Amino acid sequence: MLASRQTCSLSFRLARLSFYRYYAKTSTDNPSNLTQDDIGKIYQIPLEATKALAFEKILPSKFNKQVNTMDDCSILCRQQFLEVINCLNVVRPSLPSIRVVLWGKFGTGKTLTLAQTIHFAQTQNWVIFNVKDVMNWTRKVKDVQSSVYKPGRIDLPEYSVDFLQHFKQQNQHVWKTLSGLNTERTYEWTKVEKTMQDRPITEIVEMGIASPLVANDCVGALCRELRRHSTSGAIRLLVALDGGNSLYGKTLIKKADRSFAVPEELSLIYQVKKFLKDDWTNGLVLMIADKREVVDARDTLAVPIDTPIELFTEQGFEDIDPFIPIETKLYSENEARIIHEYYKEKNWLITEEARSDKGLRELHYLAAYNPYYFERLCAFN
Repeated sequence: MLASRQTCSLSFRLARLSFYRYYAKTSTDNPSNLTQDDIGKIYQIPLEATKALAFEKILPSKFNKQVNTMDDCSILCRQQFLEVINCLNVVRPSLPSIRVVLWGKFGTGKTLTLAQTIHFAQTQNWVIFNVKDVMNWTRKVKDVQSSVYKPGRIDLPEYSVDFLQHFKQQNQHVWKTLSGLNTERTYEWTKVEKTMQDRPITEIVEMGIASPLVANDCVGALCRELRRHSTSGAIRLLVALDGGNSLYGKTLIKKADRSFAVPEELSLIYQVKKFLKDDWTNGLVLMIADKREVVDARDTLAVPIDTPIELFTEQGFEDIDPFIPIETKLYSENEARIIHEYYKEKNWLITEEARSDKGLRELHYLAAYNPYYFERLCAFN
């Protein structure tokens, strides 16, 4: 009798493993080879790639804890991700840069889609210009100083150094290529420190990391050189901005007269906004429209504010238009079932009730198919 039960249990586990391997996983873990047939299935991002791309800084905190606990970064391939890939695949040196806005309800996967896109860019040897959260620049006040280059503007030295370090880490896969691209002109940072004409643009990055007082100017010079080399066809450039609508939001930074600065007065914001112009080619700007800028993102009682025209304000909408809006949506029933199977496979779900079909239906009901709430409920069952 005991042997019979053990045999049945083993058969059940093998059947579940077979389902996971053949129905829940994509045919490939290479994002460039994903097709429509892979929608609703899981693919794995190598842990080496997540470390190289600093995913611990750009992934949502709860998902990052899940990755650390499972020692595995597996993400669902969804329609929104393939739509972004299609946009990346049509980028050409002869075409103006493409602007894409990810928008949708809280918890539907905007930041995860941006992280997936960054990984795709790495596999295709794109240069990655990633701002982890624009809202940090405007709301979390750190060290500020008046701009020497442009009177009236405000520099953020600490954020500038942090960004340059982040840029260097994320672009190690193309660092040799970047080292072969030269500056168009001489940049004078101080009376003593300069980056001469025809020097590698990576020297601008190193200068900013070593000298916080000129780091903000180094970011501006780097932006200029990246747009120039992208237009020449030497590189393909992905500009990924989490909280992109904060470029047009509010700040908590006060000027000398005690009034609050507007985003345009922050040098970093001013420099990043230049990527929204049509004067450069061979690149794509991927922005997230996040309602944290105007309301509590988790507020489910207020009138929904999710669309780009609401979140970017009239001025911002005019700046980014024309753009391609891509909506992130709730899980389909099949996507939720696949994630449920993945959590069972990884023993993320502990209780027998949660692992059952009845438990899955209850999780559907409680989470209302919202990916964030579904993951949170699974984490406690």
